[in-house]
Amino acid sequence: MGYGPHRFLWKALWKLDTLPKIRVFVWRVGHEILPMNCKITSIRQGFDNGCPRYGAETETMLHALKDCPTSKAVLSTGGWSKSFIFKNYDHCIDWLEDLMRVLDKRAMADLMTTLWNCWNNRNNFIFRGKEEEAKQI
Repeated sequence: MGYGPHRFLWKALWKLDTLPKIRVFVWRVGHEILPMNCKITSIRQGFDNGCPRYGAETETMLHALKDCPTSKAVLSTGGWSKSFIFKNYDHCIDWLEDLMRVLDKRAMADLMTTLWNCWNNRNNFIFRGKEEEAKQI
């Protein structure tokens, strides 16, 4: 079984001490296979591909978890380095790999849990009309 060009990330991910559902979530994030508005738009005509919270741009995986104002607030409140929040990346997997190379295992597991909570907060906003404040996520 090969890991491809991101071998370091995938091997480290499966060794993190966190819930299996969070590791699977991060695997899906890395492969950008979660149902983002930009993905749904490519399948379904007439679907809005903008950010459901702010509508300002195309909702990509990076936007939802890192670049959306709500996600930036959550990451900033959590004390994550601004260099990782504001640095530009083309793909989510590159961002995750950079983080994995710098953070220790405990910090990375905490960050993955934070990203999972950001994703759930996004979904609660879309499907239930509820959104938590950044400091509560």
